[in-house]
Amino acid sequence: MSIQLERVNKSYGVQPVVRDFSLEIETGELFVLLGASGSGKSTLLRMIAGLTEVDSGRILLNDQDVTHLPPQKRGTGFVFQNYSLFRHMTVAQNIGFGLSIRRTRRQVHVQRVQELLELIGLPDYGDRYPSQLSGGQQQRVALARALAYQPSVLLLDEPFGALDVKIRVQLRQNLREIHKRLGLTAILVTHDQEEAFDIADRIGIIEQGELLEVGTPSELYRRPQNLFTATFLGSTNILRARRNGKSVYVGDVSIPAPPETDHLTGQPVEVLFRPEEVELSTVRPAAQTSVIGSGTVENIAFAGPILRLSVRLASGETIQALLTPGEFRERGIEPGQEVWVSLKDYHLLPTNTAAEKTPVAVTETN
Repeated sequence: MSIQLERVNKSYGVQPVVRDFSLEIETGELFVLLGASGSGKSTLLRMIAGLTEVDSGRILLNDQDVTHLPPQKRGTGFVFQNYSLFRHMTVAQNIGFGLSIRRTRRQVHVQRVQELLELIGLPDYGDRYPSQLSGGQQQRVALARALAYQPSVLLLDEPFGALDVKIRVQLRQNLREIHKRLGLTAILVTHDQEEAFDIADRIGIIEQGELLEVGTPSELYRRPQNLFTATFLGSTNILRARRNGKSVYVGDVSIPAPPETDHLTGQPVEVLFRPEEVELSTVRPAAQTSVIGSGTVENIAFAGPILRLSVRLASGETIQALLTPGEFRERGIEPGQEVWVSLKDYHLLPTNTAAEKTPVAVTETN
């Protein structure tokens, strides 16, 4: 196990920032800690690096307790969002800075810097200065600098947040390739769910300093175990229902209960389903489908390769559905039209206090 956090806590004054946080990360894993601004994710990363003191709890790296060790003795590399390159140093000098302060032999130093320049795709940029590089190139140099002393753990604090969309996508691919090639254990923190889905082996959801849930991108998206996770990751339709016997009752309509939800029998539940799992039809579907009722198409919005439709159900709730342009043309759906709504897939969660206050929610996260 490369990284173990055991009941880590951190407060600033009377304000808790990280609360009783425990987590285990496997050797060679690229783990993403995903949360909104102010959720405590960057503070947690800085505690692992030794840049912020822990109030209580333990941090172990490669089975060594490093809770009270200084940063230089932890074997970690840190990549900041704002690059933090030395403006008066060349690219090669920036990359080799850590080697210089550790007094690495010159031949080894030069060879290592050149290897890293090759690794980040900038083999001929060693003599340039940061001001002569694009933002994406500067971030690659920052990554190379963090890797220079061959850390066992790489920590990345929203490393692509200051870059435009196209460059972010490219650098995510670069990071994944470098990670795979070196076999490093890495933690990346971000508020960008697309970024997390794109590169993570596993994702941890953090909110108000607490770890809510951990899973693969597919697990968290398809079968979240927490309502916050469900609404934080992408657009989510939520309907109040009740599970009885082998059925889930949404108002007067019943649909088959997922077999793995027997423990929810007799309870009020939330039916969660993504917009892409909604099927719309101008004629009532076959009896064996999971029909939740009829509704009226209130709005159709163009969203690039898909169309996003808002449908108000006869019961009063509004849900969202996605159609491709081809599906849209084939079905001839227009605003104001009556349609039947069925579900291709759905997931149940027990009703909690927050859900009881909001019978139906449709959440979109960019």
